[in-house]
Amino acid sequence: MNKVLLCANADRVEKTELVIEKILGKGLEARVYFPFRSSENFKYPELISRDPEADAGDSDMLICMGGDGTILSCSKLAAKAGIPVLGINYGHKGFIAALEPDEMELLDGILNGSFETEDRMMISARVIRNGETVFSDFGLNETVIKSAASHPVRVTVFGDGVEITAFSGDGIIIATPTGSTAYSMSAGGPIVEPNAENLILTPICAHALNAKTVVLKGSRKVNVELGSSVDAVLSVDGNCPFAVYPGDEIEITKSKQTTRLVVGTNRSFYEIVKRKLNTDI
Repeated sequence: MNKVLLCANADRVEKTELVIEKILGKGLEARVYFPFRSSENFKYPELISRDPEADAGDSDMLICMGGDGTILSCSKLAAKAGIPVLGINYGHKGFIAALEPDEMELLDGILNGSFETEDRMMISARVIRNGETVFSDFGLNETVIKSAASHPVRVTVFGDGVEITAFSGDGIIIATPTGSTAYSMSAGGPIVEPNAENLILTPICAHALNAKTVVLKGSRKVNVELGSSVDAVLSVDGNCPFAVYPGDEIEITKSKQTTRLVVGTNRSFYEIVKRKLNTDI
């Protein structure tokens, strides 16, 4: 380990500085970026990255201080650079984070190179309009297609060209196993072990009693058709929504990219789920 890129939170500058001091204390190079807004009180302005993608490219690890949403944004940067992500949970649930704030003593061992990683499947989405790809993105949790209005949208879903389900409702979530404990779970979808490789199709407020979640193997190519005139939007991991229309070809597949997450403790996934879901937000 030679260099660490730190994704920092402007609301927790003092805690960020403590992590930086641990990194520097190990004789490692550090770079810091603030994904949402910077802090005027930051003690190490000389370490702020001017180009996070370039710094990720020659770093050995990306440490992300925040909740699952922040870690999701980091996962794309880390996946492109091929480096592991260590999440330190300063959000609410923090399913993806390896460490809680009261476990910072474990960071020393991780910075010494004593850690394990786990590969997580990512998901890709693209929209083809009149034969041209007009949108493409990838993420760790899910692709969501929703009505842009208060009216239900008609959704027909195909797996490798075979119709799987059709219904009217608020939309559909196509999630990875990592994303099974996020929006998909809130919409009634199953909890799936995060290192599995599946595509999870979860209807959102379907107007049909037989519209149930379907779990597919990860190699399936999923296509979604919109069969009504209601405007809809597509987003990946909650990023900026893209308008989709009837006639668009919407294709969702397993991404060629993967996220490598640092595993910080010996707690099993089931212990984490039980602890996280038995507490209030």
